[in-house]
Amino acid sequence: MYKILSKADLPRLIEKWMEQATVYAPVRQGDFTKFEPLNDPAQADLYYAANTRYPPKALFLPQSEVMFRAKNGELESTEDEVSSRVILGIHSCDTRALQLLDGVFLTGDYQDPYWAKKREQTTLVVLGCADPCETCFCTSVGSGPFDKRGADVMLIDVGDEYVADVRNKKGQALFDPLPDASQEQVDTSRRVQAAAAAKMKKPFESEGIKDKLYSLFDSDFWPKVQQSCLGCGVCTYLCPTCHCFDIVDEAQRSERVRNWDTCMFRIYSQEASGHNPRPTNTERVRQRIMHKYAYFVELYDEIGCTGCGRCVRYCPVDLDIRQIIRSAQAWEES
Repeated sequence: MYKILSKADLPRLIEKWMEQATVYAPVRQGDFTKFEPLNDPAQADLYYAANTRYPPKALFLPQSEVMFRAKNGELESTEDEVSSRVILGIHSCDTRALQLLDGVFLTGDYQDPYWAKKREQTTLVVLGCADPCETCFCTSVGSGPFDKRGADVMLIDVGDEYVADVRNKKGQALFDPLPDASQEQVDTSRRVQAAAAAKMKKPFESEGIKDKLYSLFDSDFWPKVQQSCLGCGVCTYLCPTCHCFDIVDEAQRSERVRNWDTCMFRIYSQEASGHNPRPTNTERVRQRIMHKYAYFVELYDEIGCTGCGRCVRYCPVDLDIRQIIRSAQAWEES
C-alpha cells in the first residue's frame, strides 16, 4: 500500500501521533543529531547528514537500564514500563540492526523480556537514504539505502512529498488517513531508490570473508591492524549491532542495572583469577572484527554489521573497517 504525504502536512500528522504515543525523531544537538522524544513536531530533523551519532539501538537496549527494583522485600520488574512509541526518521541500516539483534535477544527459549516489550510497543517509520554519505557501505553487507526489512513504513523523498510504502498493520494505523499515491508518484519513488543504490560503490566483497578471517586467526595480520587502535571503545559504543553488556547490583538504590560494555576494554574479558584470554589490543581488535564478520555469520548466517559507517566517521585515529576487510581479503602469509 502506497500513501502520499506532503512535507507541509507532516507536522500535523506528527501531532496526531503524539496524542497516542511517544514520538522519537532525530533532534539537532549542536553539530550532530540524536533520537529524542519530541515535545514539538518542529524539533524533528529529517535532513540530518549521515546517521545520528548515537544509534537508535539505545531506545531498545539503553546504555543503562534498570531491570528490577527491590522494594519492601519484593522484586518489581521494569519490563512493562514502556508504552506505545513511534520512531520517525530511522534509516535502513539501523532498522536492519534491530532485526539482527532480534536474533540475539528473541531466540528460542532465551527471550529477553525488556527487548521484546520495546519491540512490541514500537512502530518504525523508516526514512530511506536518497543521498547516502561517503562513510556508508550497506550494500557491501547485504543491505541497501532503501532496505525495507523491518520497516513498518518506508518514506521515500520525492521532492515536496514523501511516498509512504506502508508495510503492515502498524504502519496502516499511522498512515491510513492519507490519500493513496498515484502510479506516477510510485514510479518516481522507485527511480529515487534505484538512483541511490547506483551511487554506492562496494568498498569490499563480503563473499568468503568468514572463512578468510578464520584462516587468519593466528596470523601476523592482527598485530599489524591494531597498531594505531587506542582501545577507546568508540566504535562499539556507536555501533548499532554491538550488544555486550554488564549487570551490576546498585545496593544503595536497591536496583539491578544492565549497562553497555565493550570487548575493546582490557578488563572486559578478565577472569576472577586474574587471567585474561585477550591480554593485548591485538586480541581485542581481532575479537571485534571476527565477531562481526565470522562469529555472527557462524551463528545467524548474517554479517553482524549493517554498514552504517559510524565507526569509520568517529574513530579518533581514522581506523577504517572497510580497509581492514579489504586487507584481510588480500592478506597472504609470508
